[in-house]
Amino acid sequence: MRQPTTAQDAASDLHALLSAAKEPTPYVMVGHSYGGMVARLYASTYPDDVSGLVLVDALTEGLQETETPEQWAVQRVLMEGDIRESLALYPDLERIDPDRSFDQIRAAAPVRPLPLIVLSADRPWGPQIPSLVAAGTLPADVPPDFGYVTDAAQKQAQEKLAKLVPNAKHITNTNSGHEVHKEQPQLVINAIREVVETVRSGNWQPAR
Repeated sequence: MRQPTTAQDAASDLHALLSAAKEPTPYVMVGHSYGGMVARLYASTYPDDVSGLVLVDALTEGLQETETPEQWAVQRVLMEGDIRESLALYPDLERIDPDRSFDQIRAAAPVRPLPLIVLSADRPWGPQIPSLVAAGTLPADVPPDFGYVTDAAQKQAQEKLAKLVPNAKHITNTNSGHEVHKEQPQLVINAIREVVETVRSGNWQPAR
């Protein structure tokens, strides 16, 4: 597979894997960060196979749309990180193309109405960036106030994501950074259980 890959590549691979494993449908798909975008695209591409979604601080095209082209260029650097050493050790390392993936999301059919819970990180990036730059974790040319740009853009992006389907539930009080599933695992477990139980009950109805 050519590098970098895209969300559509991942969704197609996942569909092939689940089909080969003969896993019965429908699925409640759960995805974090880039995985959330893959889960969302899977639901758009194979609507009969997905009965519910839990998106955990998911990456979304709203982040790109809320930032200026100049800001997005910096954001991509932060997202990709420094992988030079990893590439030297393993040249076939899978890498992601967010721009092509966002275009695929935009071109996809809308997600059909289904139970959806969106969990969004609420620990701000703003105050963290200067110390990360000073420690060498982030490139020296990252603006020290860029975390506040990310926070503002991500807030709007997550609010838009929570309007993906009618009656979606948006949990914003997570007391967590981006790794919600690691910092607040019970919160994610509860969201998954809620969606699964809603699907099984058959009581969920889209807003009219």
